[in-house]
Amino acid sequence: MKAIGIDLGTTNSAVTRYDQSRGAASVLANGEGESLTPSVVAVRQRDGSESLLVGRMAVNFAARRPKDTVLSVKRLMGRDYADSDVAQARGRLNYEIVPGDDDDPRAHVSLAGKTYTPAQISSMILEKLKRDATRSLGEEVTHAVITVPAYFRDAQRAATREAGAQANLVVKKIIDEPTAAAVAFGLEMDQQDRRRVLVYDLGGGTFDISILHAVKDKAGNNHFQVLDYVGDSWLGGDDFDGVIVNKIIEWVQAESKVDPSDDKKFLFLAKSHAEQAKRQLSQLPEADIVIPAAYRQPDGGPLVDVEMTVTREQYDALIDPLVQRTMSLVQDALGRQNLSPDDISDVLLVGGSTLTPKVYESVESFFGKSKVRRNINPMECVALGAGILAGTLNGVECPGCGRSNEEQAAVCEECGHSLAGAAESADAPVIYEVTGMALGIAAVKGSQQDTFVPIIPRGTPYPLPEPMRRSFQTTDGRLIRVPVYEGDSAVASENNEQGVVEYELPQELDVNTRVDVTFNYDSDRIVTVRISVPGTGMVKETTLRTDTHRTPAPEPEAVDDGGIGWREELVYLEAETRRFLQTHQQYIEPAQAMKITRDLDAAQQALSTQDAAECKRMSNVLRSDLFGSGLASQFFLAERAVDGASAPVARSINAAVADVQRSFQQGNRQLVEEQALALRALVAKALEAREVAEVGDAETYEGLLRLLDE
Repeated sequence: MKAIGIDLGTTNSAVTRYDQSRGAASVLANGEGESLTPSVVAVRQRDGSESLLVGRMAVNFAARRPKDTVLSVKRLMGRDYADSDVAQARGRLNYEIVPGDDDDPRAHVSLAGKTYTPAQISSMILEKLKRDATRSLGEEVTHAVITVPAYFRDAQRAATREAGAQANLVVKKIIDEPTAAAVAFGLEMDQQDRRRVLVYDLGGGTFDISILHAVKDKAGNNHFQVLDYVGDSWLGGDDFDGVIVNKIIEWVQAESKVDPSDDKKFLFLAKSHAEQAKRQLSQLPEADIVIPAAYRQPDGGPLVDVEMTVTREQYDALIDPLVQRTMSLVQDALGRQNLSPDDISDVLLVGGSTLTPKVYESVESFFGKSKVRRNINPMECVALGAGILAGTLNGVECPGCGRSNEEQAAVCEECGHSLAGAAESADAPVIYEVTGMALGIAAVKGSQQDTFVPIIPRGTPYPLPEPMRRSFQTTDGRLIRVPVYEGDSAVASENNEQGVVEYELPQELDVNTRVDVTFNYDSDRIVTVRISVPGTGMVKETTLRTDTHRTPAPEPEAVDDGGIGWREELVYLEAETRRFLQTHQQYIEPAQAMKITRDLDAAQQALSTQDAAECKRMSNVLRSDLFGSGLASQFFLAERAVDGASAPVARSINAAVADVQRSFQQGNRQLVEEQALALRALVAKALEAREVAEVGDAETYEGLLRLLDE
């Protein structure tokens, strides 16, 4: 078995291997003799045939056909087409991002007329890395440890593991990039040394902050305990390039009176030269940007050449807001652990973007220059840590008998002892990881349907020594519906959906019975959900797969089935939702009110971009806000029921609304719930009489569980 470490980066990737005799890892050169392989894939079409280009060859070809060149695909890994980050990527990347089929909600990319998942594109990069490593080592590479950003969601980690499998690699472990960097740093620690380390990881596409305890025991083994991590999945070197690209666009607009901002080829050339200028500005006081024939005017006008200069001072001012965002996240991470800069012993700078003077000077100013470790290559340290783990990770040691078992084993083959929480084998660094976001379900709490109820809190060490449980009660009908989310928002739909578990309550059990929901979380970050009714044999257990069907991707047609233009529909819903928020805000929970405000901003953005798919998605989001906001939604429906109702019916509904509002103002929660039920019945009857079927589903809980007071 030959194992390698892989830093699968947004911009570049690197491969390392561990030398047991030296006790150190080293970077392997690729087929072009370079230590870094560009994470770029292209298809070259010639004489009716196609050839796949990966790495440097793809970069060299890209200027000819930017639409058939995929880069920064890491930002799309494990994301649904409806994801707001994907909508942002569609406006910034040079290739086409498209929805999958009806059974696949994930974002896909279009490459030479064919569609691929981001995991498939990443597998092409991994195949080249594996092939080059096999050539370099002289024997077949079969296993790998692959790094991901600390703030990657479970779906993104699953997509990375899927990419490894498609490249015919056995993925021994998916490890966080900052943790891998700390493993590389651990080689420099003395025996019985104790450090509190902050890893500042600013790569090509993502930014992570991790805080760890690092200890070297008497035997010389390194132990790393992750305390916390935060991150931004859309902050990195690509964004630094972007501010220079904007500067180039402004120069062209000023000099040639044309706007090249919608030309994909121009944008690709501008980004390539912006990246070169960024590197120069890390060493020099200014950089010249010269792009011959950069833009061909659509009206047949003369070609536009770019000849401009960017100074270090200008560049620092452009990227200052981005750097300040990173430092704000640093302060957030410290604050959550009640730490100050003085409590950190070492700061590791990781990622190529930390070579930017403005970046490392800001970090040194905050922590003190003496704490910032710049002796490890920031472009290689993540891969080096992965290589160390790849060469030393040989399984987990049974706490009962000490036997080494396969990493995936649940119990010891020798004695049957549980391996939950067991340490890695003695040769490998021991890593204690924590959940970066809470894991829980959408449930009913009070009158609010869209409540996120955490079952595994944020910052919980895993694998879990035992499953974690919360109790609920069924609401309406025999259907039990458990949507599983990962995130930190109190509003469930604002978090990241991991899947939905559904179960029909057996006929012999009463409706409104107690239901326990139990989560388990293993070392590979796979969630097992168990639904049970205490005192009965009713149990449903399932392992969530993050690549299964969730919410269908929005279809890009311009007009819906009712003949209402998508823009007009969203304009109406935006105005109606804004009025709803202004009228009923006191009855909306603060977290839900904040979500609605953000949704209204997103709706305005969708209208300004004229993106049909995004406008249709936001229409659905605003409908959910209108009909899923607890008491406020009941009052909204009451308004609709009163409009056009007979005088006696209208008086009854208005009186019921007044009763609920009075009890709400008095703080009588139990009476509010009782009166709200009566109001709901009146409204449903009035709407049914008028055959308003469109709101039928909004009147029920659709199988969601209600949280029991514990």
